[in-house]
Amino acid sequence: MQVQDLGQGISGEELPHIFERFYRSDEVRRSAGTGLGLSIAKWIVDKHGGHFEVLSREGLGTRIRIVL
Repeated sequence: MQVQDLGQGISGEELPHIFERFYRSDEVRRSAGTGLGLSIAKWIVDKHGGHFEVLSREGLGTRIRIVL
């Protein structure tokens, strides 16, 4: 499964942290949310023996692929 957006993208220094519980980048902190969504998704995918492939470019967007 693959999800892609055309948002602001994720900086290289933030990318290693996106699956951490409660992690929210400075730009996102103004919006609603708890920072749990991707950590829960990672837990589920890990339990099924899968992994994520993440490609993000600042100013272009992000693509997250789940491989099971």
